[in-house]
Amino acid sequence: MTSLVTSSTLAAPIKTVIKLSPDPITQHTVELPLNEYHALEILALKKVSSSQVPRPYEILSTNDKVMNDINHNNIRDDYERLLLSQYQRPEYVAMGILAAAHWDRLLATLNQKDRILSITAFSLITNNIAINQCYYSLQQVDNTLISPILNYFNTDQQLVIKDKAEEKLLAIVATSPFTITFEPQPCQKFTHLAESMLQTTFIPQ
Repeated sequence: MTSLVTSSTLAAPIKTVIKLSPDPITQHTVELPLNEYHALEILALKKVSSSQVPRPYEILSTNDKVMNDINHNNIRDDYERLLLSQYQRPEYVAMGILAAAHWDRLLATLNQKDRILSITAFSLITNNIAINQCYYSLQQVDNTLISPILNYFNTDQQLVIKDKAEEKLLAIVATSPFTITFEPQPCQKFTHLAESMLQTTFIPQ
């Protein structure tokens, strides 16, 4: 396992250097973190289907069109349409929904006025890395799979907010005495996110 390495210079002002280096994924076969049954449970819970997602012409007249959620399922309509059109497997659509829920929490920390606990910052940062690593590993098996991250952060403003939120969390991590370790099976993070959303525990087959 790889640790979060921190070092600081002795000269003033003190500047903390953070190196994030999870172990490279070398496995040639990676199992999906969700089966079709659990994926369909997530789609039903979030009311995601081709018949329910608003069409582009239904978007309200506003200066922030990409932020619309006309069907009120807490998923941006443009992102929801993309998941349904880009992915043919319900497992991939469900993973995109779980990733978006995590990214929503990540963005929310930027304007959070209450103190963010170290454990929360750790969780968000490690989840972020695991999600990226999982998509990368799955792409080694299915080269048609594309991570939806750039479709979620699809404007310059969204990317700036994402970067600032990550910087805020990394600053908290850097001043903590705890050590971050990276999971050797990052796709399991999607399993944990699904269990949290469905409020259940998956039993291995």
